[in-house]
Amino acid sequence: MTKARWTILGVVLVALAGVVFYYRQSLVLRITSMRPFVEDRFDGWVQAGADEEELDAALRRVYSPTGSGPGSWVYEISQPAAQHEVRARELEATGDAEGAAEEWRQAALFYYVARFPFIGNEAKAAAYRKHIECYLESVKHEEPPLEIVRIPHQGKEIIGYLRVPASESPPPVVVVTGGVDTWKSDVEAQAKAMLAEGMAAFTFDMPGTGESAWPLSADGEAVYSRVLEYLKTRPDLDGDRMAVYLQSFAGYYAVKLALLDPNVKAAVNVGGPIHLSFTLEHAETVHEGMIKTIAHAMGEDLDQPIAEMIEKIEPFSLERQGLLRAPKRQAPLLSINGDQDPLVTIDDLYIISESGIAQEEWVYAGDGHCASGNASEHVPKAAAWIKAQLSQAGA
Repeated sequence: MTKARWTILGVVLVALAGVVFYYRQSLVLRITSMRPFVEDRFDGWVQAGADEEELDAALRRVYSPTGSGPGSWVYEISQPAAQHEVRARELEATGDAEGAAEEWRQAALFYYVARFPFIGNEAKAAAYRKHIECYLESVKHEEPPLEIVRIPHQGKEIIGYLRVPASESPPPVVVVTGGVDTWKSDVEAQAKAMLAEGMAAFTFDMPGTGESAWPLSADGEAVYSRVLEYLKTRPDLDGDRMAVYLQSFAGYYAVKLALLDPNVKAAVNVGGPIHLSFTLEHAETVHEGMIKTIAHAMGEDLDQPIAEMIEKIEPFSLERQGLLRAPKRQAPLLSINGDQDPLVTIDDLYIISESGIAQEEWVYAGDGHCASGNASEHVPKAAAWIKAQLSQAGA
C-alpha cells in the first residue's frame, strides 16, 4: 500500500473512532438523560422556586446538552417555561395578578435553566431574552419597585436592577452579583435579604455574563467601582454606606474591592476563587463544563487544551497580583463557603487570613460550592452582618 493510501486509511480510522465515541456518548445520554448529571445544580434550582416534579420531568427528556431541537437542553427546558408563560397571560386576563406573578416566576426560572450555563447558540439567546421578559413581569407589582438602571462606562452601558426600600432617610445600598452562570435576575433571594434589612439592593451581571458588555478579566473590579461611583451620586441612597455581596466567581472581586475601593465599607465573598483555584493542579479536578463556562465568559476558545486555558487564567491570582499581604487599608470582609466545594478549593478561603488580611470566616462542614445547602441560613445572616458593618461606618 502506498504512503498516500496509508494516510487516507489513517484519516478514515480516526474519523470512525470519533463517530463511534459520539454515538456511544449519545447512546448513554439517551438511556440515562441529562438528569443524573445535574444533581448538584438541581437542588439549587428547586430552592430558587422551580417546580421540582416539572423540572425533573423536563430534564429526563434531555439527551443532548447542545443543539436546539427536540431532546436538546434548551428545547426541552423551554417547553414548561412557555407553558407557564401562557398561563400567566391567561391569569392576567382574568385579573388574578397574584396567580399570574407566580406563573411569571416559574416561566422565568425555567427559561433561566434553559439558557444555563451560558449562551452558546441562538436558541439559548432567545431563552435568555424570554427569561428577562418573564422576570420583569414577575416583579412588576412588587414593593419596593424595580428600577432598570443604565450606567455609561467606557462608551458602553452597565445594565442593572435597583430596588430602594421606603425610608425616612436615604438607606445604605448593597451591590449583589452572582458568578459565571448565575446572573442579575438569578440572585433574587440575596437581593431580598438586603431589602429585608432595610438596605437598597443593586444587581447587575458580572463581566463576561448576561447583558454585560465586558469580558471576564482579572481587572473586572473596575466595572464594580463604576457602579459604586454611580450609586454614590443617587440622592435616594446613602453613598457613604455601600457594600458588596458577591458570590461564586464574583467573590474574587469582593476581596479585591475590600482592599482597593474606598467606597466599599463592607464586603462579603461567597465561594470566590483567590489563588490556588487558578492553578492547573486544581483545574484538572474541576468538571470540564465549568472550565468551558469560564472560557466563554473570558471570550476564549472553549475547546483549547486545559493547560493553555490555565495560562490565561493564572493572572487572576491575587498572590500573583501582590494583594495577598497585609493591606494598607481594607473594608470589613466576610468569607463564606462549604469545606467540600468541588469548584473552589476551601484553602482559597483560608489563604486570605493566612496572608494577614482580616476577615470573618463562615465555613460549613460537608457543604459544597457557596455553601448552597445552608444558603437559607447564611444569606439572611450575611445581610444582617452587612447592616451591622454599615451602621458602624455611618456612626
